[in-house]
Order: sequence, then C-alpha cells, then structure tokens
Amino acid sequence: MSPRRVGLSARVVIHDASTRVMRRDALHTEAWKAAAAAARGRSADRKPQEGPGSSGGRRRTARLEAIAARPSEASRFPMGRTMMDAVEFHREPPSNVSTLVTAFGGWIDAGEAATGAMRSLVRQLSAAPLASIDPEDFFDFTKVRPVVRLTAAGERVMRWPRSAFWTWQPPERDAGLLLFRGMEPHRLWRTYATLLLDVAARCGVQRIVSLGALVAAVPHTRPPRVTGSSTDPAWHALLEAWGLSRRPSYEGPTGIASVVLDAARRRGMASLTLMGQAPHYLQGATNPAVSQALLTYVTRLLDLELAVSQLDAAVQVFRTQCDQAVAQDAATQAYVRQLEQDYDTTADEAPRPPRHDDFNPEQLMHELEDFLRQERGGGAE
Repeated sequence: MSPRRVGLSARVVIHDASTRVMRRDALHTEAWKAAAAAARGRSADRKPQEGPGSSGGRRRTARLEAIAARPSEASRFPMGRTMMDAVEFHREPPSNVSTLVTAFGGWIDAGEAATGAMRSLVRQLSAAPLASIDPEDFFDFTKVRPVVRLTAAGERVMRWPRSAFWTWQPPERDAGLLLFRGMEPHRLWRTYATLLLDVAARCGVQRIVSLGALVAAVPHTRPPRVTGSSTDPAWHALLEAWGLSRRPSYEGPTGIASVVLDAARRRGMASLTLMGQAPHYLQGATNPAVSQALLTYVTRLLDLELAVSQLDAAVQVFRTQCDQAVAQDAATQAYVRQLEQDYDTTADEAPRPPRHDDFNPEQLMHELEDFLRQERGGGAE
C-alpha cells in the first residue's frame, strides 16, 4: 500500500483528534470571515454618523478580519500546510498498542546508546514500519545534513534525517508496542511533541518508556550502570526492586525527550525513563555496552523475549579497542584505575563528577576517537 499523508484532505479516511481539531479550526475561521462580511454589509446600511469616520462598525469589521487572517493554533506551518501534513502513514494504524518506547539522538544519547538500543529492538522484534514525520519543518539541514547513498545499480539516493514509528504485535494478539526513533529537532519542539503524541494516542498508547544515555565518571571496564524513574506506581516499584530507582534532581537546560514526557503527563499518560551511563572520556565513540544494558532492562520491564547476547561480540570488540587505546598512555591507565576504584566503592551511589587532576579527559577523548577510527578503517570490526 502506498503511503498517504494525513491532513484535512484525508480526514474522512483517518479520523484522529488532531484532524478533528483542524476541521473545527477551519470552520471557526470560516465563521469569522462570514461575520466580517456581514459586519461590512451592516456598516454600509448605517446612518452617516456610522460612516468612515465613526468608531463603530469599521473597528469591529477590522477586528474580525484580523482574527480571520491569523494562522490556526493547530498549524504554525507555511501557508497551505497543516500540522498533520507532516505525518506520513504507511498503513492503517492499530488501535490496541498501549506502550510507546522512544529514543532520541542528540542531547541525551551518549555513545549513541539509546538509539542503538532502539535499532536492536526494532530489528529483533521484526517491527513493521508505521509512519514517519517529515523533517522539513523541524530540522536545519545545514546542521544535520541529508546524506547521499549509492544503490547497487549506481543510482544516487537521498537520505534525510529520520523520525520514524514502528509497531510490533505479539503472536497472541495482545497489546503490542509502538516504537519511535528520531533525531532531536532544531525548532517547533512543542509542535513536534504534539505530532508524536497524536500518533501515539491514535494507536491507543497509555504509557511511555523513554530511553537515554548520559556521560558520567565511570570506566569502560565495568558493566554500565542504568538508572530510572517513573510516574507509574507499578513501574516505580519494579525500579526500586531492581535497584535502579533515582529521584530526578537535575535542573537546567533539557532536551526533546523531556518536552515529550511533559506533554504526555499533561495528557494523563504514565512514563518511565531509563538512563544509561557512558564513560565521559569516550563521548565520540559508539558504545554498544550501554545499548546492551538499556536493552536488558527494557526486555525485563516489558516482558519481551529478546536475545541481548547478540550484542556480546560488538561489546567485546569495543572494550578491546578501548583497552588498547588506554594502554598507550600511563596517565590514562592511572585515571581509568581510579575510576574503577570509585565505581567499586560507590555501587549504590549517584555517579561522581569527573576527576581531572593531572589528567586531560578531553585530550583522551580525541585520542580515543582517532584510535577507534583507525581501527574501524583497518577492518577491526
């Protein structure tokens, strides 16, 4: 089935909340236009004192015309486009998917761990593509550029920043999963969050699992830590039992994942956040170990039968490469040993801030990036 855009022109096919809002706003605007026209007619029939110099009918007419000219609150897009025109469905959405799992690249995706976990989740579940959000209105393509690829036949194909939905339905037809992976947009965050949650609501979503990863003063030689928090009492109890629960204490600039969860809370949707911790001196390296840790807890949380061991080989290669890079410098080795000691003595505590002393973690980060790039170029993977 070919993709179809969901907007006012398609509202008789897919009737969701956003489409009804846009239809209502369109009728509302038409009503104001009709009222303005009627006001102009009444003004022409009035006595001379109500003519061009009066403060009566013309001011009312001007107000009505100004209101009619305003863009609808449901659409802040270029003229001729509506908000839901940015969503392209590839097939009819299901209505019995109660849980949405999200992962955003960018702000809180250290080592691409969250988006890496989502890729594994989509692949292992053989999830089916459902929809995508057109990047045109949300991204600055000078910052996140499209990529040109060549097919086997030599044809050039343009790949744009992707914000995509997949669905998975278990064989027994119980409530399945809605999966979402996308880059953090550059603009129109509230509109973007509304679009995402409108698709989720159309599928019957009632709760959200958000995956993320941050940098912390932890060594690559130890199992990655994962922490979590939830607004759902049952999920919170599970996090407590697993020793993952942490009360949120961060204050400061935030990312699109927090904006989406805040908008979900206002809709009455429960949420749970899982946050992996990646070594801060490896910020530029893809970290499959943290992806595997996140995937392990998602599997337990949602009672999925996934083989997280499929990432074992990638994790081993990654750690071997990091060990080789660290072994080249005595100061680096000493710093990693200190992180190991801190990790072993603070197993149940929040991560400590990075210790610099005589060690330059930024320099190590660049050296490790160069080393891992050379290893990949040499076919180490």
